[in-house]
Amino acid sequence: MTLKKLHKNSGFKVPKDYFSQVEEDILNDVRLKAKAKDSGFGIPESYFDEMETAILSHVKPDSKVITLKSKSAWYYIAGIAASIVLIFSIFNHQSSTTEISVEMVETHLENSDLDTYELAQLLTDADLLEEDFVIVDATYDEANLETYLLNNADIEILLE
Repeated sequence: MTLKKLHKNSGFKVPKDYFSQVEEDILNDVRLKAKAKDSGFGIPESYFDEMETAILSHVKPDSKVITLKSKSAWYYIAGIAASIVLIFSIFNHQSSTTEISVEMVETHLENSDLDTYELAQLLTDADLLEEDFVIVDATYDEANLETYLLNNADIEILLE
């Protein structure tokens, strides 16, 4: 790309007669700073020596000092109490085994939304031992089976 193809207008403009006045403005600033060595502000002599006594004369000597109580003491006490409760609950915890009845398992399986595939997956993942099951000797006859199926089974499920 050549310089001729670049934009000639950069978007910045210099004020008229800027460069002719710049030198004169800079020299005026230098001369002004040389003349004004003093800022024009001053403080009276022994101002800082008398300031302490002036401040103390306005303060009441009989005023009570109010101490602010820190909350950190409360935090320490609460932390110690929580630690004691935690230690007590850990070491005092008695592990009691509760037996799960068959009815509880059946109720849980009926109330949960498990389909047969999920239930089969749970049964294959579990460690099932033959000693865990109690075999009940019961006689089954067709009359009892038929009444059970009529009372408890849904015909549409059986037909599927």
